[in-house]
Amino acid sequence: MTVADNQHSVLLENVYKLINKKVAPDRIEQVTNFSKILFKNIAHDDLDNRTEDNLYGATLSLWNQFVDYQGDAPFIRAFNPAISKHGWQSTHTIVEIIVTDMPFLVDSVRMALNKMGITAHLLLHCPIGLIRDEQHTFVSFENSNSKKKEVLRQTVFLIEVDRQTSKLALEQLKDELMSVVNDVSMAVQDWQPMRTRLRTI
Repeated sequence: MTVADNQHSVLLENVYKLINKKVAPDRIEQVTNFSKILFKNIAHDDLDNRTEDNLYGATLSLWNQFVDYQGDAPFIRAFNPAISKHGWQSTHTIVEIIVTDMPFLVDSVRMALNKMGITAHLLLHCPIGLIRDEQHTFVSFENSNSKKKEVLRQTVFLIEVDRQTSKLALEQLKDELMSVVNDVSMAVQDWQPMRTRLRTI
């Protein structure tokens, strides 16, 4: 392991320690597992110049939206975290997306940002297998390839983009991403019925 690898490993371990210290005892294991899924494929370069406090803040922010996600529509939020309001901060605008897992999401989100002339400085995309109760509250993580009918497949995004300094710019970013995700959902849902109809014809 290189010195850089060790530094990055220590950084993430410190995030897990903060979770263990600050999260309610009955949620520690769930939030820790969520953070490990979120940061599983993060590039070492993306961990440079980051602090455990801000990585912890980003994790908890997304988790708090994910744990009670209703699943009836995509959740998308674009905001500029501030310590006074959110308990953490970033020099970039943060975009959180939670949606039913489907193909083409990553490329579609990237194309939407490129269309708006906005650079993504970090884009974490994590398909997750899970079980929720009747109120849609998170119960447990499951293998995303599980054949159990009760297993849901939902995807979370944590994205850092060029800082958007006005409320209007934040709303436009959210609306554009919502439009794109809805278009992808419509196309994916229509594909199999259309294929079946063509075969019938």
